[in-house]
Amino acid sequence: MSHPVNTEILENLFENYQIFKVTLKDGIETSSRYFIRDDLNDLVRHDNKSSWSSKEDAKDALNKIINQQLEEMPQPWLNH
Repeated sequence: MSHPVNTEILENLFENYQIFKVTLKDGIETSSRYFIRDDLNDLVRHDNKSSWSSKEDAKDALNKIINQQLEEMPQPWLNH
């Protein structure tokens, strides 16, 4: 079960990123690639990739990036 604080942290982390589409034309064919940009406007790499062929693949990569960041955050002790 997700904790409300974790949900808020996840939402805040997602706000730091943007997925965008670039259409490439080489005179013969047109193709599209999806990139992830962080809040500093830098391209994000994940699994040695900096672009993905589908928006869904870019979203999956971003989810993995966010989940890894969440796991690396210090966890406060919960007092019950």
